[in-house]
Amino acid sequence: MKRPPIFNRAPNATRSTGAVQRSPAATATAKQFRALHERGIALITQDKSADAVPVLTQALALAPDDHSVRQNLARAFYNLGNMGEALREYNEIATRFPDRSDAHSNLAGVLSAMGYQELAFKAIDRSLALDPGNTLAMNNLAEILKNLGDWAGARDVYGAALSVSPNSHKLHMQYGMTMVALGQWPEGWAELEHREFADGVKIHTDKVAAPRWDGRASIDGKTVMIMHEQGLGDSVMCVRFARALAARGAHVHLRCPPPLVGLLSHAPGVSACTSVGSALPPHDFYVPLMSLPTCLQLEQSQLDGEAYLVPPGECPPHIAALLPDDGVPTVALSWQGNPKHSNDRRRSFSGALLAPLLVLPGVRFVAMQKIPTVQELLPAEMQAQLIDLGKACANFVESAHAMRRVDLVVTVDTAVAHLAGATGAPTLLCLPFTPDYRWELESTTTPWYRNMTLLRQPEAFAWEPVLADVGARVAALR
Repeated sequence: MKRPPIFNRAPNATRSTGAVQRSPAATATAKQFRALHERGIALITQDKSADAVPVLTQALALAPDDHSVRQNLARAFYNLGNMGEALREYNEIATRFPDRSDAHSNLAGVLSAMGYQELAFKAIDRSLALDPGNTLAMNNLAEILKNLGDWAGARDVYGAALSVSPNSHKLHMQYGMTMVALGQWPEGWAELEHREFADGVKIHTDKVAAPRWDGRASIDGKTVMIMHEQGLGDSVMCVRFARALAARGAHVHLRCPPPLVGLLSHAPGVSACTSVGSALPPHDFYVPLMSLPTCLQLEQSQLDGEAYLVPPGECPPHIAALLPDDGVPTVALSWQGNPKHSNDRRRSFSGALLAPLLVLPGVRFVAMQKIPTVQELLPAEMQAQLIDLGKACANFVESAHAMRRVDLVVTVDTAVAHLAGATGAPTLLCLPFTPDYRWELESTTTPWYRNMTLLRQPEAFAWEPVLADVGARVAALR
């Protein structure tokens, strides 16, 4: 069984393993400790975990046995993606406070995130033995089961947790995502309506006074405002539903992030499109973007997977020059998402793994990377093997034109995948072993996009077999 390095070191004999906390006043004044701790918590709340680490480290030096400050320090490390330090702190907490259910649950969470599922399972088993009603631990158990491939088991655990805490929006949301992944769409999408009130979920939307459309009220002749709420890819994926609203007689006004306005304003069914944060035009109803599957009682059979986005105008000359119609197969690559995404560590892979692919003769490779850039992700010698198309595309309209000129898109689960699917580009979507719920679990096809093939990891963090499959498919293009 794989073991993280921290579990291979001898325990520190000088550290207490008792559950009794020493008062901060034993080493410094309570006022000084409290000020540092509160400052650290405030920085974490403001998404400034990097600044919180030295502050909380100072607080911890004053009170090494304080549970809360050590837990917040671990949380800051986790937010920064510094998993080794997060694990060290969570393991220390579980060692110092062996009778706390939450200590073992938190340790299980970080172990699972790092891929040590067997050890995570042992830690969560200890947590639930200490407190069988700990719903946060039950949530962690469900996540561990998903990471082990047991999504049905995860669904049952969420159901059990909801019997203990029926008003938990976070549990309802997680339960819903699991049901959608298992193919139980209407029930799952309905449960996902709890996302707006779930702790830790960031919904980006304008505040409106108009009534919310529930899918039942007549919208014939009415203006319905579709409100962007989460990622760029979500807006690209769900703008397709504007047609369904327009078919009911609605004037559809889409609100989306500024980079998408130029492209999505031309989506079928969209009457008008404005950027989030600009003045709200008159409207009769609003509906959050990700609520449309629920309002429309979406089933897989309702999706035809056909392309629905056509960029306006002609392909810009500088894009056409980079992608000439000269008979050379062109493959667009996107292997890294936004590093601030909560699941980026699983969904993205190192550019170094592209080395065997980029040496295939007779193929033109272009990179669709925007954040991070190609220069940030690849050594200079590898950069020379592909064209930086992401840098050349100034906006989503230009990116969409580029998608329509390539022979194949190879991408991880980012907005690039949705843009490729929505414009009809043949696409290989490289998915982690524990995929996002919308891609379901086993199929190589998806009802969302007809020209997309799903390539799944056989086990967690195993990208090599996926890229070997990509290489064979790219070689066949020649």
